[in-house]
Amino acid sequence: MNKIVFVQKEIEDKLGPMILTAYLKYHGYNAEILMNPEKNIKELKDKNPEFVGISLCSPSIDWTLSTARYIKKNLPGAKIILGGPHPTFFPQVVEQSDIDIVCVGEGEKPLLQLLKNYDGSMSSIKDVPNLWIKDGDSIVKNEVGQLLTEAELSELPFSDRSHYEKYASLRNNPHKKVWTSRGCPFNCSYCFNHAYKKIYQGHGKIIRQRSVNSVIEEIKELKKYGWKTLEIIDDQFLLSKDWVREFCERYKKEIARSFACISSAKQIDREVVGLLKDAGCRIMYFAIESGVEKIRREIYGKPITDKDVYKAADALNYHNMSFVTFNMIGLPDETLEDIYATIKMNQNIKATYPVCSILQPYPGTRIAEIIREQTGKDFGSKFTYSYFQSSIIDDPVKRRLFNNAQKLFGYCVKSNIEYDKFVSLVKDPVLNIDKLYPLVFYWNFGRDIKTRYGISWLSLFRYWLYSKRG
Repeated sequence: MNKIVFVQKEIEDKLGPMILTAYLKYHGYNAEILMNPEKNIKELKDKNPEFVGISLCSPSIDWTLSTARYIKKNLPGAKIILGGPHPTFFPQVVEQSDIDIVCVGEGEKPLLQLLKNYDGSMSSIKDVPNLWIKDGDSIVKNEVGQLLTEAELSELPFSDRSHYEKYASLRNNPHKKVWTSRGCPFNCSYCFNHAYKKIYQGHGKIIRQRSVNSVIEEIKELKKYGWKTLEIIDDQFLLSKDWVREFCERYKKEIARSFACISSAKQIDREVVGLLKDAGCRIMYFAIESGVEKIRREIYGKPITDKDVYKAADALNYHNMSFVTFNMIGLPDETLEDIYATIKMNQNIKATYPVCSILQPYPGTRIAEIIREQTGKDFGSKFTYSYFQSSIIDDPVKRRLFNNAQKLFGYCVKSNIEYDKFVSLVKDPVLNIDKLYPLVFYWNFGRDIKTRYGISWLSLFRYWLYSKRG
């Protein structure tokens, strides 16, 4: 029986591999997840899989390629298959010497057909939809198949978390994740969502919602793993108020544990926040990105007005609901006044957990095109592993300003710092004290995560070390 082992380095439950392994095992195939393949190469050799899968986001490309090279050296017969966001939008990564296959888009049906058809030769899988396959000197480029329907999503086996039980840091993690839908209606310029819609045009409905029953039953099963806070990771959890109302009624009766969810400011009002809080929701997330409405709407392509932001915050504060705001700085022509406008907006709405990242204009996104038009420069693959690390701006003075502002963002919001003080901290820090700003950021950020999810300082430190290694 053909076997696939997914490998990862991240110290977190990865829903993609968990969903895929559950689906493949349900259909009778051997599918597993292995942490730290370099450290556990003997275990990987003992498993002797036909395929080794890696779920890849763009910032992890260097680790992925070096890991593929290492696996090929130790298991030359195994075929390396990449899935996830990066291969979906840049399937040309299959041209790399140690990569054999990439999966574009949803992976359930393509991987099942791959394992069914594979007989040891690449020609046996050359017609599998969604796959780009290296066969000798040529590359077979198959079109995507149909997206799973809402009914099919509701019938998927529940994410297989059993793989992580042998890893103490994951087994004991009190923060668990679950999904209820796929797809997003928006086309923010820093996101690949617009490209995903083009890939799947004519191949099914982009935005799909699992049944409430399917989600509730999975959460019931998840109870055996324990959690302090459950995070519903959907990009837009509140798209259907009727669905949310049914979910809240059942969650309150059958689950009755705290959870967190994400939405657009447009969908957040007093009624829905009241429903969520009564059901057990303790934290909500929404994105501001910029306190300057023109930047938010015209540059970032986010259809959110200042009025939407203040309405959402009013609803959350009315119900005494803690909330996380996502913010971003780093546009080439962004000024300190623009950045402070974002800080000020977070101060005004009393954001509980203000989070700020540094813009990473990933190739293929609209924001990368906008920046190229503005500056005449193509930043290509110039981005950092984490969007909390450093700006990609060439100008060292401006890069320092952006880095300092991002590191102090949360502190400035919570301390209600005025503009002049903010400028002096980021522009003219005394005795190069800005060398300590990353410590300020990681302390505040880590403390907020610890408060929200009950994760230990040791686990946070371990995860930080992994992110710094890139």
